[in-house]
Amino acid sequence: MTDLSKDNKDLTKQLKSLNENVEVLIKLTAMSLGKDYLFKGKEEVGEKIDVFEGLDLSDKIIALIVGSTPESVQSLRSQRKAKLKKGQPVPSQQGEMTNIEKSV
Repeated sequence: MTDLSKDNKDLTKQLKSLNENVEVLIKLTAMSLGKDYLFKGKEEVGEKIDVFEGLDLSDKIIALIVGSTPESVQSLRSQRKAKLKKGQPVPSQQGEMTNIEKSV
């Protein structure tokens, strides 16, 4: 492999990483601008986390926005995903809170 080919691969890798970071910044900016509107009527952490489904944001970033920990976000998302797979309503649909939501 030539030095130029290696440099191109390194540059491509760096550009992809930069692009991902820019996408995250755009999503976060949009979310922060509309945060009050998006979270209106959503008191439980789980309900706030639901707002971010499909945005491909990390648990760490979601936790920063909703005022929780990445571990709690990951756990809540896993619980919700499992319940949805089984066709069970998730706590925000039932008006109940899980132990994790109560502790946050």
